[in-house]
Amino acid sequence: MTDFQPAKKETMPPRRLAGGAKFAVDFGPLGVFLIAYFFGRKLAPVVGNILGREFTLASGEELFLAVAAFLPAFALAFLYSVWKERRIAPMLLVSGVAIGVLGVLTLVLHNKTFFYMKPTIIYVMFAGMLLAGLATGRNFLKTLFDGALHMNDDAWRTLTKRYAIFFCALAIANEVAWRWLMRDCDLGGAAQCAGEPLWVNLKVFGFTGVNILFAAAHAPFIAKHMKEVDESAS
Repeated sequence: MTDFQPAKKETMPPRRLAGGAKFAVDFGPLGVFLIAYFFGRKLAPVVGNILGREFTLASGEELFLAVAAFLPAFALAFLYSVWKERRIAPMLLVSGVAIGVLGVLTLVLHNKTFFYMKPTIIYVMFAGMLLAGLATGRNFLKTLFDGALHMNDDAWRTLTKRYAIFFCALAIANEVAWRWLMRDCDLGGAAQCAGEPLWVNLKVFGFTGVNILFAAAHAPFIAKHMKEVDESAS
């Protein structure tokens, strides 16, 4: 009599976005944000003509328009990423919740403080998630790369700790930057703030550039430990 072996349930493996699609998902919403922020006042009359009614944007309202345009663009990118990859990456989920909640609060309460603090909160949540994962025996950074990098567990722990410290440093940098640049501004009003465009550029280009440089600086570390894994396997 032969033993009956139940068939294993096959699961659909996660897929990765192609280069162009990934670029659109990662930077498309930011592009929408920048266009709405820096060109919103010029585009407002054009939109008004299309809609057949007068539509203007008062000075100081640029950030509210940019947030209103950014939220649906981010939601579409988020849903497309989940649909294509068949999963929700932990760090994408964290950023999605923070962006949604803080963006809505910015618009509903008409207070820019929530959006200024968004990078701070996201970076703190990233750092906390990475450290909590290490404390519970999980490595979310390794999960994020989804097998693209092959290193031993000690190397992953080291890299994760460095990223956690890095995210904490970025959170502090954002808090110092926006509080100093907007120190004389009415955050709940519509008055134009001279420091706001500087903060927007820092948030979009400065922090993005620093993230790229930090990742590039770890290329030798990653290459070294990937080579060790290859040598041990051969």
